[in-house]
Amino acid sequence: MGRLLGDPEVWDDSPARPRPAVRGLAGLAIGAVAGLLVALAVVPRPAPVPPQVTLPPAAEAPKLPVEKQILYSASLGGGPLVVTRSGRLEAVNPDGTDRRVLAQNVRARAVVGPDRAGVLVALDSGVVTRVEANGATRRLGPGNFVAAGLVGSGRQLLACPDPTGQPPDAGLLLDAASGKARLLKLGCPVAWAARAGVFAGAGGPWTRVEGFRRAATVPKGGSVLVGRPGKAPRVLLDAKRLRRLAGKGAVVDGLALSPDAKLVAVSAGRPGGPWQVLVLDGDGRRVTSIPLAPGHRPAWIGWSDRQGSTALAVAAVDRRGDLATSELAARQGGGYVLAWQPESGGSRVLTSGVPMVAADGFAWSSDGDSVAVSSPAGILIVKQAVVVYTTASPVTGTLITWSSGAAP
Repeated sequence: MGRLLGDPEVWDDSPARPRPAVRGLAGLAIGAVAGLLVALAVVPRPAPVPPQVTLPPAAEAPKLPVEKQILYSASLGGGPLVVTRSGRLEAVNPDGTDRRVLAQNVRARAVVGPDRAGVLVALDSGVVTRVEANGATRRLGPGNFVAAGLVGSGRQLLACPDPTGQPPDAGLLLDAASGKARLLKLGCPVAWAARAGVFAGAGGPWTRVEGFRRAATVPKGGSVLVGRPGKAPRVLLDAKRLRRLAGKGAVVDGLALSPDAKLVAVSAGRPGGPWQVLVLDGDGRRVTSIPLAPGHRPAWIGWSDRQGSTALAVAAVDRRGDLATSELAARQGGGYVLAWQPESGGSRVLTSGVPMVAADGFAWSSDGDSVAVSSPAGILIVKQAVVVYTTASPVTGTLITWSSGAAP
């Protein structure tokens, strides 16, 4: 009779004899697994790497409906646009109606307001100026202070200094009614979260870098400070960590606070190198990174203010070659606007190409539903579901803000 493979030579039904070596190895394996599980439960694990936003294509403009008629039928909230043109500050509805002159002979770079009474504060050629409803103007702050940035809400204003001939960190907290000023040790750029009453600004170390202005060096901050009026600001992002996140030689070039101040967007990089927008939480932890297309630099960053949700818009412009130090309105280069949603982590391109050529102004509507970008060709308005483009008629001018009641 044949034998099957594996059949024993002799059948033996007696119990197997103990095997100490095998049992010892099995016990050792069980102990190792148990120890590993305990270690995983007790030893803290490193935080997961924050997600990085995928860079959208910036070279080609998306197919956008360019129909002026849509503007008159689309529901656009948020109050009038505030624009500057020909030395005048004007308010005008997005459809071009109800154009009103807010101030004459004012070349505004930034505006807080107007309030319900029509009072606003403007940054006019380096001077912080209160403009009454009747057009009367009054300087706020010291007579020798030259500002390069202005933010605020209600009577509280924050102005950062033009570093030419002044310390770069000699910022001022201003009262919009009385004009009283208090020194605050931070510099440009600055940001304000109106709903939370929190401000942000750049801090040291200050580095003089080339490439922001033609044939000149400009001091730029290497850290980010946050605080509340009446309290000393604290460091949210120090220089060492900034350069670890954004690269060697990185400086702070733009700041934006979410309405509740829970998120801070920081435009960081260096001239001639890559740029990105870091999104940090209130403790300075990185939430995400938004890289920019090669050769592009953020011109504006800003958060929408919608009930229950918000979004970050990043407007990047081409800064390659001779465009590196050109004034925004003089640039003959393109760019794109990207929107990032904190809830989903997703992003999309709102516009790019022709509407961004020589773009000179940017703003969210106060209801957080639309983004507007101005250029010599007119004002582009992007809604959540509808894209609207207005030609040079009926709305012209450099967009300053699109707000209703952030007022002094």
